[in-house]
Amino acid sequence: MLVEELTAWEAAEAISAGRLRAEGLAQSVLEQIAKNQDLHAFTSIDPERVLEDARDADCRSASGQALGPLHGVPISFKDSINVFGHPTTAGTKALSNFWPDCNAPVVEQLRRSGAIMLGKVGMHELAYGATSQNPTFGTPRNPHDRSKTAGGSSGGSGTAVAACLGPVSIGTDTGGSVRVPAAFCGVWGYRPTLGRWPTDGIVPISTSRDTPGPLARSARDLALIDRCVTGQTTGHRSLKGLRIGVSERYFWENAAPEVAALCRAALHLAEEEGAELVNVDAFDLVRPHLESAMIVPVYEGRIELEAFLAKHGLDLDYAKVGDLVSSPDVRVIFDSQRDPTTRITEEAYRVAATVHRPALIAAGAGLFARNRIDLLACPTTLFEAPDLDGPGTLRLGDQDLSVFDAIIHNADLLSNAAFTGVSVPVGKTDRGLPVGLALDAPPGCDSLVLGAAMAFERVMSAASS
Repeated sequence: MLVEELTAWEAAEAISAGRLRAEGLAQSVLEQIAKNQDLHAFTSIDPERVLEDARDADCRSASGQALGPLHGVPISFKDSINVFGHPTTAGTKALSNFWPDCNAPVVEQLRRSGAIMLGKVGMHELAYGATSQNPTFGTPRNPHDRSKTAGGSSGGSGTAVAACLGPVSIGTDTGGSVRVPAAFCGVWGYRPTLGRWPTDGIVPISTSRDTPGPLARSARDLALIDRCVTGQTTGHRSLKGLRIGVSERYFWENAAPEVAALCRAALHLAEEEGAELVNVDAFDLVRPHLESAMIVPVYEGRIELEAFLAKHGLDLDYAKVGDLVSSPDVRVIFDSQRDPTTRITEEAYRVAATVHRPALIAAGAGLFARNRIDLLACPTTLFEAPDLDGPGTLRLGDQDLSVFDAIIHNADLLSNAAFTGVSVPVGKTDRGLPVGLALDAPPGCDSLVLGAAMAFERVMSAASS
């Protein structure tokens, strides 16, 4: 195995044991980044600073100092997360010269665990999209096929991890922005329960929906990163005895055949390990989801962005940011919210936030309680990564949906229901494009979800060996 292919826990273990130098790992990763600039994964990187930090890590190792669990491991961050020494552009022109004066808390917690700040990676402008197409800072490409989307909005994170440009990248997830790139790029992605990870110092969309989360090449890495951020340990668990719900309606019925087959094959492996698949009907979640899915984050987006700009002393407001938006799909959102005739009203938001979304969350809890299930499983995305330059709509069943709505079809409902979840890479289609299986559970069940992900990883690894 090449050095840059190591997972975070493998790298940290090797550095701690003296089998690997942090500088050697950093140099290998930087060389990979230089060789793959056409992937457009990174928006900001300071190679000399990375190497200097790696040398410092090696000095601390040699001096016998206590080492953190991520000692010497390089980690990249979505360009909406404040990292000192790098601009936080959030993929938009208005913020191109915003250099934060400190790290976001999630960055600082990983730094204190020994991680090296590798740089910033690309994203969909202001996180309002699922393809990461970005005319200003470049569009991250899918390493499995550069003509395909890496997903979004944390597309640069998916690209970086899949192409071995660092073992872990931290993205953000509002409606699938960690799990979708994980699925399209063939890596692991984890959406923590809202509030489990700190959101300060991150350009926001929605306080009701936003959370940072990791993408990695190992389920064990997801648990390791979560422990470094939260201090909570996830134990290894067995799939035996787990009841896994499968709702054909909505979540599976329009899945591409190869996508569905790969996801079902992974679930069959879980059955062989003693898990029980339970047919459930989650269709009562759909209406309250549709009644709140876009209203809540779009309304909160205007308010929260202005609060972020004011907190950081930036001479900008929602209108000024909107004036410089480059992406046509994002401009539609900003223009609609700046026009009093099309802006989401406070009353519409109140009903969505206090009636429909709570009804969705209650329906999700009821689904689990009524069927006595531990997890809900479905394809993370209903199809493989589409063309970056393809049509603006995709056919799902008898409907033509926008590419955005089609991509986030499953992941958005799961996050709107406040679930915590992971995307599990379960193989590739005949065209060599990855597929992800979503495993979700009600809020607060992070340990269960991460433990199940590690159990799936062991089972699938054994089956492929």
